[in-house]
Amino acid sequence: MRWLVVLPFNRAGLMGVDFGEELAARGHTVRLFEYRRDNALYKNKSTKAAYQLWILRLLERACSSWRPDVVLVIKGGPITPNFIRRVKARGNTLFVNFFPDNPLWMIPFGCIEAYDVFFTKERYAMRSLQQVGLRNLHYLPMYCVPAQHHPVVLSPEETRRFSTPLSFVGSRYDYRERFVRELADAPLRLWGAGWGRTPDPVVRGLVAGGPVFGHDKLCVYSGSTISLNHHHPMNDIVGVNTRTFELAASGACQVVDAKDELSPLFKPGDELLVYRDLGELRRLLDHFLARPEEARAIGENARRRALAEHTLSHRVDEMLAALHDRFGVR
Repeated sequence: MRWLVVLPFNRAGLMGVDFGEELAARGHTVRLFEYRRDNALYKNKSTKAAYQLWILRLLERACSSWRPDVVLVIKGGPITPNFIRRVKARGNTLFVNFFPDNPLWMIPFGCIEAYDVFFTKERYAMRSLQQVGLRNLHYLPMYCVPAQHHPVVLSPEETRRFSTPLSFVGSRYDYRERFVRELADAPLRLWGAGWGRTPDPVVRGLVAGGPVFGHDKLCVYSGSTISLNHHHPMNDIVGVNTRTFELAASGACQVVDAKDELSPLFKPGDELLVYRDLGELRRLLDHFLARPEEARAIGENARRRALAEHTLSHRVDEMLAALHDRFGVR
């Protein structure tokens, strides 16, 4: 089949590019279309509407000239219901969306309704939308990519830079700063954008570096006894974030806040550590930071589970099966 993958950024290692690579490896013909190619125009309030209209025109031309069988949209940005209807009126193109955030918070209802299949990690959102009659929804959790997410052996210099008892990798947001402040007495180090600009001197003292990607991020994961994974309090309601799968595939022992969908994916206490409040989090940290061998065994169990059930290949299998069941396409 001919797949047009519409994604925010066409950069190696990012979501959407990985879907394209997986589909191409299976023999599909794949093209990528980047809808945030000029991110400054996309994010600027005064230029965003005009920029999105221009992007839609380019995308409509691409659909008209290439006539893909499936348009796979990652998140969606400027993709409107009217645009989808126009393209579908000219042929048999299927439009599907893989949405990695909470759709009740991040995308208009009409946009969800316009897709032939809307894949979501949030069963809470799926149930809410089904209650008003939507039938195009399909549950699909996040995933890992084994070629990108795996353990590494640190060099002496990498050990000096990245090794720590407790780590967190992610950008600074207000809710994260509040969370981190509660753990200021723990041996915690932070990597990510924005942390160095915090006005809180206690939090600023925990900062180990800016954003880390690729091998450097894996060095943080492999060099930590425990990795923190705290979900967004409004974006992740019952669903599980991407970091859960990336940490698991990297063999990291993660401690993560409880989510309803977590236990069907990983076994709490055996493949990851789960807490329901800050008191339970502190007790877990006290226990496992003092017992790094136990933490390492949990990370190894998580990696086995991730590779067996939660890779991108597993998710593409399910996506293709859903399309076959609903529309007979392969």
